[in-house]
Amino acid sequence: MQKRKLSKNEQGIIGILLVIAFIVNLVFLRDILVKRGVSILMLTRQDYMNAVEYYMQKKYGEKFEGEYVYEDSVYVHPKSKPEWHVVVDFESEGGMTSFHDNYVGYLKKEELEKYIYELVKPIYGECKVYIEPHGFALDDSWNKDTNIRIYASKGDYNTNIFTNDNIKDMDTKFESICQIFVDNKLESNVILVTYITDTDLRGFQEKYVDMVNNRRSFLYRIDAVYDNVEKRFIDIDILKGNEDYAN
Repeated sequence: MQKRKLSKNEQGIIGILLVIAFIVNLVFLRDILVKRGVSILMLTRQDYMNAVEYYMQKKYGEKFEGEYVYEDSVYVHPKSKPEWHVVVDFESEGGMTSFHDNYVGYLKKEELEKYIYELVKPIYGECKVYIEPHGFALDDSWNKDTNIRIYASKGDYNTNIFTNDNIKDMDTKFESICQIFVDNKLESNVILVTYITDTDLRGFQEKYVDMVNNRRSFLYRIDAVYDNVEKRFIDIDILKGNEDYAN
């Protein structure tokens, strides 16, 4: 049987299908290579997401999921803690891309909170302490085994302390807290002590922090920032909360 010759239209369609198949396979191959840590030129946002997921898993031994890319950073979270929004900065030079993250701040968060709680408890009694890691990359050599004192003295974080409505000697107590932080080399970028009612304190959880601050649902808040040159806390400020709070 004589084979029918393909028309020019049919040949054109086959050519287009072959090009599409080649592109699909190329994209698939790039995806596999990036996920396996092979250094290739990053072309798409998904390339960066895949590379960061691989980098974080290799460095910390757990799985991460990419969220989005913003400017020169990829936001990810460990699959075991979707509420943690870890920042991974990236920079490219000579076709090579390097990554820098702030995940150690989250890994050391609970331990540092317990440590600070024991330091401030003699002054504030029962209180709640929450550490807020900043979105800046930390030392590349830090990992899950980094000592808590190293992070506490050089990391980027804020300290939130919530206490009850005993506002007597508020400023004196706060100055004592600042000195305790200095003596123990706790270089928190900011210390914030927020006074709320006993009832609110008993049921308080970290997820309420932003809401309380945005609505000023507190009696008073006193705060200070750390001066890294003078090695002390400065600019102490007292803010009165919403007049309707606790009424």
